[in-house]
Amino acid sequence: MSQENAKSKKVVIWGHPDVLSWAVEHFLSAHKDWDVASLSNKRGIDGLIYKIEKSQPNIVILYQRNYAKSGYLPAQLLLNYPGLTVITINADNNEMEVYVKKQVCIESVSDLISVVEGEFSPVQ
Repeated sequence: MSQENAKSKKVVIWGHPDVLSWAVEHFLSAHKDWDVASLSNKRGIDGLIYKIEKSQPNIVILYQRNYAKSGYLPAQLLLNYPGLTVITINADNNEMEVYVKKQVCIESVSDLISVVEGEFSPVQ
């Protein structure tokens, strides 16, 4: 088994190449079984999409100020890449938002009830 196949998580960090971006990458890279890659937002959204398609990460981390002019990027990523977790970081107020899309197969009305109650199993 190759080293890359042994990685349990693939993370892409998209943002301005600054101290915060470096610190996040360094902190996450400390997990030896995680494959962490940074990508400068200077490459634009097309560069981010290319990186996602090439590396197929589990998680994409975005800095909120980088995509404000491009519409609602987290929703676009979730729509186009099911199973992806998108984390946005707002350095101005020290908050992050986590976006995950879940798809659930409905076989009966009780499946709808379980989703409303928060007790459901996503389709794999």
